[in-house]
Amino acid sequence: MKFIEYRGDKISKLSLGTVQFGLDYGIANSSGQPSQEKVNDIIDYVYSKKINCFDTAQAYGNSEEVLGKAITNEMSPYLISKLKSNIFQENAILSVEKSLDNLDTSILYALLLHDSALLYKWNDTYKSMVVNLKEKKLIKYFGVSIYTDEDFQLAVENDDIEFIQIPFSIFDQRAINKKWFEKAKQHNKLIFIRSIFLQGLLFMQEDELPEHLEKANVPLAIFDDYCQRLKMNRAELALSFVDSVATEALLLFGCDNLNQAKENIDNYNHIKKLEKSTINQLIDSFNSIDEQIYNPTKW
Repeated sequence: MKFIEYRGDKISKLSLGTVQFGLDYGIANSSGQPSQEKVNDIIDYVYSKKINCFDTAQAYGNSEEVLGKAITNEMSPYLISKLKSNIFQENAILSVEKSLDNLDTSILYALLLHDSALLYKWNDTYKSMVVNLKEKKLIKYFGVSIYTDEDFQLAVENDDIEFIQIPFSIFDQRAINKKWFEKAKQHNKLIFIRSIFLQGLLFMQEDELPEHLEKANVPLAIFDDYCQRLKMNRAELALSFVDSVATEALLLFGCDNLNQAKENIDNYNHIKKLEKSTINQLIDSFNSIDEQIYNPTKW
């Protein structure tokens, strides 16, 4: 397993997103929300494979509670949770304490705003709220999950933001086009990447696509052509592209069951670093895809 070092902490580059533990999530999800027993097995397995960072949120149904029950006393993972801006604004301390109780832990490695609404009116009051959470040792770091380039610019220029969670995939290349990785490094922000598989869209076949995503047939066909030429499956190429481009970022993956967890980790541990020429070809082929395809908020 690869690791990213951030301010002395060694975090697994491949980290687990847990929205599936609390919700029926993902366009390609056919198995639904896993049971507590199945989640226990997933957490035991991924932790045994050196994955030590778990991402959740209060908005993910009962994901926090399920994750909290699955973590054993022998584990010491980096736990990250998220609050919507309005909830943070109303009572940050009470809300964070609720997450800590759900997760059965004393401190969050990071608290992220689940949306960027508060960044557009950030002031000393909100800054003090973050400082207070840190002084009470309820959180170690603070960050935000962004959706647009305008969101990102506000986040990267905000001294109170340390972590920025972004969407990035072989189909969604805004992070490359807008130079998000370079800007984050300049401001010493840690990047978390979500939506690497576009909620499973990258795995769907032509006859599985819903009507509103039929236009994804063309880029998926091109994607398959690259897979054949590079002798990689879709998951391997999707992971390899993101891993090769985002060398200093954490990559979030989700799973509905243990087999998916095993497959994702195995794919990641065996991916090949893509040559620069191949990366450039992939960028040229996919950097102008219709936003209706790569942005789940438009689905």
